[in-house]
Amino acid sequence: MKCHAYTVWMAVLGAAVLLSGCPCGPEEQGELTPLSGPFGYLVTGPWNFEGTLTKEHPGDRDWVLEGRFLFPNPGYVLLATQVLVAESYPEHVLIRFNVLLPVQEITIPVIQEEPVRVTVRADDRASFNIRFQPRCLRMP
Repeated sequence: MKCHAYTVWMAVLGAAVLLSGCPCGPEEQGELTPLSGPFGYLVTGPWNFEGTLTKEHPGDRDWVLEGRFLFPNPGYVLLATQVLVAESYPEHVLIRFNVLLPVQEITIPVIQEEPVRVTVRADDRASFNIRFQPRCLRMP
């Protein structure tokens, strides 16, 4: 019984490593443009990413990043988003979107919309760095 549990655990661990992907290209910096009305920024990036990073009111505890990717085909997969808040004042916040690229190039253009929503607890004066990391499956 212990051998079976160990085998299952190793299979799950191996699948997690394989499906997390390896970096396979340079990480790209998102562009933040201050909004004229609400408190926040317009965010743009690769894969036709467009979104906003806002607080409802100055002094609120949370920033909300809402947006969407427009991937060129269904072979792209948005993996877990990483959020790191440096313990400084004001805070420095890194938001990294990890995108798994298709194993093979799919030639049929079918736009796939992928919405995102990330909540970050940070001060009004926090600085933000939004990055986009392409990842690929590496077969042994």
